[in-house]
Amino acid sequence: MFRNASRSLTTTEEVYEYALSLLDRREYGEKELVQKLKRRCSSAALIREAVEKLKGYDLLNEERYANRVFEAWRGKKVYGRLHLQAELLKKQVDERYIPVVLNMLTEEEESRRVEEAYLQIAKRHDKKYDCSTEKGVAALVRYFAARGFGPSMIRIGMSKAKADMDTHG
Repeated sequence: MFRNASRSLTTTEEVYEYALSLLDRREYGEKELVQKLKRRCSSAALIREAVEKLKGYDLLNEERYANRVFEAWRGKKVYGRLHLQAELLKKQVDERYIPVVLNMLTEEEESRRVEEAYLQIAKRHDKKYDCSTEKGVAALVRYFAARGFGPSMIRIGMSKAKADMDTHG
């Protein structure tokens, strides 16, 4: 294993072994892994060879990585499609897989998520989010937008808030 973190990697085998040690800790996308490898190896050719070897053994799989990012994001219950898109971009998921992953989030699931986001804030009984006032409506819209919900989902969240207000007075 690589105990001397500052030592430069000079062979394909060293780059490959270092990449394996990184992948042993967690899944990486290709771009992120290459960035990590560049910190220890200045040869693009050695990095490319190691990455191709990893792909050949299916140890580096962009589609699997995209799905893992999606499943991790899915665990965050109160965020919408725009937040997912930002997360995929932040994690440097290959652009080919972003639309595929976004399509995995159904409209029904997203509407449940916006309702869950509303319920989370409703538990606080914070007057700031009182949808009977103009300021409260604006605060609630900002709350939904900040969590990555688009206009159609914000409407669903606002409907839930108004219905809740009507039933609980």
